Amino acid sequence: MLQKVGRYIRQENMWKQGDQVTAGVSGGADSVCLLLCLAALAPGEGIRLQAVHVHHGLRGEEADQDQAFVEALCRRLEIPCICRRADVARLAKENRQSLEEAGRLARYAILRQEAGGGKIAVAHHQGDQAETVLGNLLRGTGIRGAAGMAPVSGPVIRPLLACTRQEIQEFLKEQGQEWREDASNQEDAYTRNRIRRHLLPLADREVNPRAQEHLAAFAQQARETDQLLEALAAPFLAQAVEREGRWGLPAALAAEQPPALGKRILAGLLERAAGSRKDVGAWHLNTLWELLEKPVGSRLDLPGGVRAERGYRFLWLGPQEAPEPEPSLPSMRQELLSRKEFLKTEENQCTKCFDYDKIKTSAILRFRREGDYLSLPGGKHKSVKKYMIEEKIPAPERGRIPVLADGSHILWVVGGRVSAEYRVTEETQRVLRVTIGG
Repeated sequence: MLQKVGRYIRQENMWKQGDQVTAGVSGGADSVCLLLCLAALAPGEGIRLQAVHVHHGLRGEEADQDQAFVEALCRRLEIPCICRRADVARLAKENRQSLEEAGRLARYAILRQEAGGGKIAVAHHQGDQAETVLGNLLRGTGIRGAAGMAPVSGPVIRPLLACTRQEIQEFLKEQGQEWREDASNQEDAYTRNRIRRHLLPLADREVNPRAQEHLAAFAQQARETDQLLEALAAPFLAQAVEREGRWGLPAALAAEQPPALGKRILAGLLERAAGSRKDVGAWHLNTLWELLEKPVGSRLDLPGGVRAERGYRFLWLGPQEAPEPEPSLPSMRQELLSRKEFLKTEENQCTKCFDYDKIKTSAILRFRREGDYLSLPGGKHKSVKKYMIEEKIPAPERGRIPVLADGSHILWVVGGRVSAEYRVTEETQRVLRVTIGG
């Protein structure tokens, strides 16, 4: 057992000579095995070892006995032991988390504090890896979730990840070492417990007795694939640009790649916009991938408060904006002029003149509606929607641009085109001059 663990530590480069290693020890078989292995291996590697036990404040006298057991074990092994308490019930209520999640976050927070930047050793083993992978797959994970837990993740190391639960218990029995049993591990309240107690034994019994081993091997393959995709995506992400708090990438750059690589590029872009990939699942990446083929102006809200928008050339990811207030129409002044007065008028972006006698109903200032159109030279028509798309007006702005309308026929898209049918010609007798915004 010691040789297997030592070999795995070296293979995964978990520590170097002289490192400080903080082991999380609950008192269960896995963490007790971890502590015994590290205590035996540390002196030869010059490793400074300490143990941390976290009392969750949930199981009363049983939890007190767990702490006393860990303290006694550390005294026997002559390993410094730090015991900390966490009010997990309060944390779960305040943060609207399950007790399992609140306890996990509290443990890691305390371990990081006590490690002081050194390595943190936790006792996950092959069975835990199988549970994690199977749980992630059932929830609809992508490659990263299928990779399960890494042997090394930042400061966290998992020296027992190649060992089975049976190997761990057999080693402890050989050493004559007792351990504590957490009664909550036998409850089906937690998803992980149900997978451990029901699904995996069924797979071992009815499908393949090496099911857990194969799930762990699959996790390793998925992790290698994940690392390859990260490396392939890096040169593309180097071309991402940041503008006004949004991250953008030419849409074609990702769309032209095989889907697996294209989605990984988008995942990297999303990580830059959100700061992490937390809560990002396969569904989000699939939908973001589909956005590349959507019309300009299409939007998608993503985890981390990120909004993706399909631009003309770029896909943009940035913060979700607060809802904009309803637009208000600017002031408008209309004057009826003679042809002689018209000749002295100067038109600009805010002032335009029209043939008054060609207006069929009245000239109303409003925002665009479905069915609005402009007339073009030669008698052809074009929808206002198509005109705005061709002018590359962003979709969110199109409904905020005033139009001067004669029914559905638009005289003027304010700031833009004037309809050909209403232009003043040599035959015009009466002229309507319209000034927007004073």
